Amino acid sequence: MALLTLVVLTTIVVTVSVVKYLENAARNRFAKGVRSLPGPQGLPFIGSVLELPQKNSWMKFHEWGEQYGPIYQVNLAGVNHVWITRDNIARDLLTKRGAIYSNRPHIPALERDNRTSGQYLPLMSKNETWTRQRRFAKQIMDTSEKQSFYGYPELESLRLMVELMVDPFRYNVAMESYISRVTSRLAWGTSAPSDELKQRARELLIGVSPSGALGNKFPFIMSLPERLIPAKAWESRRARTERKFFQTMQQQVKSDMSDSDTPKPSWMRAFLENKLKWGFASDLEGAFAVGMHGIAGALTIAAPMQSFCLAMCHYPQYQDLLYEEIDEVLGDRMPTFADMPDMPVLRAFIRETLRWRPPVPTGIPHESSEDDVYEGYHIPAGSVIHPLEWSISRDPDVFPEPDEWNPLRWLDQEFPTFQEPLTKFPTITQYSQFGYGRRTCQGMGVTEADLFVGLGSVAWLFSMQANDSPEPVNKPATSDAEAEAESWLQEQVKYANQRAEDEALSEAEADAQIWLQEQMKTTNERADFEETAPRALQERRAQASEPLGDSQPPRCLSSEDAERGFFEHNAKRIKRESWDSKRRSTSQDFSTLQHAIAAKLANQNDLADQSSRPSSLTGTPPPPQLTARISEYDRVEQAVTKIPLPFSWHHANDSGICLPETPLSTPGESESVSALTPPTSPSSTRSVRWSCPPPAEATPETTPDSAPKTCTTTNSSLQHPPSARSTKLRGTRPSTAPIHGKVAMENDPTMDFSTLLIAKPMPFSFQLRIRDESRAEKVQKRWLELKLQGKFEEAKVYWGKTTAGDAEVGWGKTFS
Repeated sequence: MALLTLVVLTTIVVTVSVVKYLENAARNRFAKGVRSLPGPQGLPFIGSVLELPQKNSWMKFHEWGEQYGPIYQVNLAGVNHVWITRDNIARDLLTKRGAIYSNRPHIPALERDNRTSGQYLPLMSKNETWTRQRRFAKQIMDTSEKQSFYGYPELESLRLMVELMVDPFRYNVAMESYISRVTSRLAWGTSAPSDELKQRARELLIGVSPSGALGNKFPFIMSLPERLIPAKAWESRRARTERKFFQTMQQQVKSDMSDSDTPKPSWMRAFLENKLKWGFASDLEGAFAVGMHGIAGALTIAAPMQSFCLAMCHYPQYQDLLYEEIDEVLGDRMPTFADMPDMPVLRAFIRETLRWRPPVPTGIPHESSEDDVYEGYHIPAGSVIHPLEWSISRDPDVFPEPDEWNPLRWLDQEFPTFQEPLTKFPTITQYSQFGYGRRTCQGMGVTEADLFVGLGSVAWLFSMQANDSPEPVNKPATSDAEAEAESWLQEQVKYANQRAEDEALSEAEADAQIWLQEQMKTTNERADFEETAPRALQERRAQASEPLGDSQPPRCLSSEDAERGFFEHNAKRIKRESWDSKRRSTSQDFSTLQHAIAAKLANQNDLADQSSRPSSLTGTPPPPQLTARISEYDRVEQAVTKIPLPFSWHHANDSGICLPETPLSTPGESESVSALTPPTSPSSTRSVRWSCPPPAEATPETTPDSAPKTCTTTNSSLQHPPSARSTKLRGTRPSTAPIHGKVAMENDPTMDFSTLLIAKPMPFSFQLRIRDESRAEKVQKRWLELKLQGKFEEAKVYWGKTTAGDAEVGWGKTFS
């Protein structure tokens, strides 16, 4: 039986290859004087498939372009592919001759024909269904852009900042979530389905990528029964889940419209309110028309955000230019869509990032519907036409030193890409990455808004630095006394960890609840506390150490009780709401609260009480060097803490030990009622270093996307001096020089991408530093206020965990 199956499969492969070979031979018979396009010869039947690398295949196409010229052809598994490496040729063919170059090629791995099914607008060929869906797309994009995309990018950028502060080593997940949440709100008026939208997008990306689904590598298998071909069965499940998801979201918007007097604006609402106007064949067509816009946004926009981080780390000499503009234009507020005309430098950074690392380096393919002749070369009908974006964006006549990331090429008149007025240029609209002619993507406006607000917010709050860069502050050499003090502190933490594990959780809860009640006193008592706490803390730091004796070690509450206590504490300060279990936060929003509320580390008395405060857990007094410091906890904090936590407690380790720190503003508390925060000077230069512990080794359950090797975040209130303008920066060199050539490019640290159609940078190690501590506190306060108002919905899961294929292609899992 196995032998028979092998013979049948072999016969099918040979037959299909022969047919394709004969078809190509027939196409290449053309009139006298017309030449065939140059290109690699390849092998009979399979062509040049074996010459393509498994990763970054566009580099091979780029190499062939340098060898054979700006337009060439290559046979890949019997299909003729034409590659265009210059923008003027792409415009000549795909724009000026769009009547015969506007179709899309067939994607064999998809269950339904992408060209005619009406389910995949970006992948449909030119027909009546495509025309009406494209008209609908233009209307919803224009309407939402006129209304600044309903403020959704600004709202979600706030959550992005909090997530980067909470867990910076998952920066890639935070940025992908930011894009999917904005897109979900635009599509359906809610961010709840954002996690599923990411998963739906990733699975579709597998289905359409040449290096993804097996059916794209061997199209003949899609004609065989599902029980014999797991890849076909996987595609069937993917398509069913996708359809059900879109229908569910459509029904939810319908319900919201009937139940609410003021339903949230969304693209689906625009469709439902004007169904007859669009002339769609069914509600299902409308569900897919909206859903595909959501998927397209979730797929492509997050990749440039991560490439931006790469550029900032490897070309740090340009950072001050951006920070100067941000500080001048924005000051202490986050960017909005309305700031775009006033910030050409930020737009230049975004435009250059898209050029330097285009998210779709091979371009979106077209298909020729008729034979054509261009500059004496024959282009056969049915050829797949690729505007090779990687090469187009590296034309040395347009982009001098094309492998360098240089935003000044958009701001300096000496570069050929400079355009005026700077209130409009540079811009990513009408950029070749969005396609040509009739197939130009209509989501350019929302893409620019998402990137401008998202990346502008990141640069407003953070600076970035590669891990191998020198530290910004020189650390004093460690003396013998310092080493002794460090050893003593480590001994205390180790002992506290062991004692905490031995204690009953119920006692810890009771103890911490008593402590919480003591903190929640009247306004006058809190004012008294603010006056006495700083002095008490200073006395605490300077006192001689006494053994703890039989005093209780620190203990932590459960995560649910921690969230309840945190909610009630801040609700009294903001909205006077009570705890509601239905409004519990997601794990990402409150990941820092898992061990936030704890009994005190070294005493059982209130912090404001100025009684004797022992400082040793093991009975060994601290060395003299330790008591001379500003704070004995700063050293431990630099080694093991993560972020400032509610009630001015710091997370020390995974066992739940919490170390007290100099009180900071509790996120979200009113300035007039501050129970735990002594007055601080706005010009304070206090520095807090947050370090993420290295995660476990990646396994099939822990993919590289979800577990980067290292990450460090530093809060340092850095003041950036005014930077030199373009004439001074033009001659500077990047800290990591671009590596040229085929072999060297494999060792370029900025060339590590996923293996799918979208060039998404793989997670890498770098440092985020908070530029201004007061900005961080404002972000946390505003985020908490909106959280309590219900502005940030919890994520919902609508699907079964069909995540097969994620690990193999470099995408991390959506859900932990």
